[in-house]
Amino acid sequence: MTRTFFDRPDDSSGMDTKPLGTTGESVSELSLGAMYFGSRIDRETSFALLDRYYEAGGRFIDTANIYATWVDGYDEPESEPLVGEWLEERGVREEMTIATKLGFSYGDVPRSLDPALIDEEIAKSRERLGIETIDLLYIHVDDPDTPQVDVMETLAGAVEAGDVRHLGASNVPAWRIARANRIAAEQGWPRFEAVQTRFSYMIPDRDADFAGQLPASDELLDYCDQEDLTVLPYSPTMQGCYDRDDRPIPDGYVRSENRLKMDVVETIAERKGVDGNAVVLAWMLDRDLPTIPVVGVSTMEQLEANLQASEISFTDEERERLNAIESLGFEEWDLRGE
Repeated sequence: MTRTFFDRPDDSSGMDTKPLGTTGESVSELSLGAMYFGSRIDRETSFALLDRYYEAGGRFIDTANIYATWVDGYDEPESEPLVGEWLEERGVREEMTIATKLGFSYGDVPRSLDPALIDEEIAKSRERLGIETIDLLYIHVDDPDTPQVDVMETLAGAVEAGDVRHLGASNVPAWRIARANRIAAEQGWPRFEAVQTRFSYMIPDRDADFAGQLPASDELLDYCDQEDLTVLPYSPTMQGCYDRDDRPIPDGYVRSENRLKMDVVETIAERKGVDGNAVVLAWMLDRDLPTIPVVGVSTMEQLEANLQASEISFTDEERERLNAIESLGFEEWDLRGE
């Protein structure tokens, strides 16, 4: 069965798209994160959010095999099954791009990228989602104990078998992604085309601890830029802190540059009459490097505010103000050797 990724530039109700690495295919510029669907967010609300995202032209859903087994009372994955039910009930599977992840521990499944475990988890995710092929499969975390050649060979086998369409990496250092992709190139295997990383407008302290979450770095973003990998920021609005008085700047981000960044976001948001979180998402969409924020919401109000990002454009002056404060990534790379 041949799938096509929906790209509707002539449909005024549709959402714009971004390229997915070097695949030649495109996906919605905002991805809907389904982390708490079916657990903290009940089925009715989850379906309503999925419906509204679809109505807005969104066709790219992000989940994982562990979502959200850390929530009290939910020992088994709930997000993948709920997304699968929605796909079946709405009859929209062929329109949607479904991304999921594996590698972290949950239940009696260890944190590992052992080849046998990869195969097992792919099979379980396909069954929970009720789909033949996972459109985008991420390794959710690095595994230094398993040779990368074994990981890439196993993932290549899943693509060849039709169980997986494209590959991505999340919470993996830039040099390890580059090494994995070099192995893939040497062997003629599919490479990682997308990178999901903790990334927002504010920049964390270098010694900030986010447990298993790996924040973006200069090297990671530069590698993606140079090698045409799509960047998918998770926690892009950091639980909504850019527009909620009850959400202060999170630990690990309290620094003078970030206070200046908050001032700029608030000024532009007030000028445009939009949510500050939408300004940050719009800044990501405005980047030269294809960047697709993964937005996690729990209410319709939050989703509507985030969807505004697709409609925001910046003047040259606003863009300059947003980018004038410290940013990740290397500028003028081509000039550094002169």
